[in-house]
Amino acid sequence: MTVADLVPYFTIPGSIVGFVTGGFVIWERFLRYQPTAFIISKPLIPGGAQKGCYLRVVNRSERPILMSWPTGTTDNALRIATDHSTRSIVKSLLHGEKAVVLDGGQEAAFPVLKPANWLSLDSDQTIETTVRWRFVQPVIWKRDRSFLVRISKRSYLHLLDEVEEDDGG
Repeated sequence: MTVADLVPYFTIPGSIVGFVTGGFVIWERFLRYQPTAFIISKPLIPGGAQKGCYLRVVNRSERPILMSWPTGTTDNALRIATDHSTRSIVKSLLHGEKAVVLDGGQEAAFPVLKPANWLSLDSDQTIETTVRWRFVQPVIWKRDRSFLVRISKRSYLHLLDEVEEDDGG
């Protein structure tokens, strides 16, 4: 057996290790520290029975991120406020954009408000919004990234333990 006969036994495992290493590097650089966001429900006041929906965002990086989302009353679009203050809710009604900074390792819950056409929505209709984010001090990727936050009206009501009113007899 010559050295040339042994080459296939080393090139195939070497190629597999190379692909795995490349995949890990891509995951490490672009996906590992991407924030996660999902809609949760929790009591409006600690210990209270009435629940509200919130956009929970977790910054998995050590670096701060800048998040922004559109504001205004658009059909089928979730509105996100920074808190339950009157000022924050009014700002979520005005067309524009809201930006907040989330420090490294921090998580936050932002109140989610129903769209203006909530009552006319079908129970399987989806409501959504796009949240853009970027590192405050980017190293490689300098453009905004985004994720879509989407939930059906039925799921939203289930989170709040509410039952949709039946229109028919």
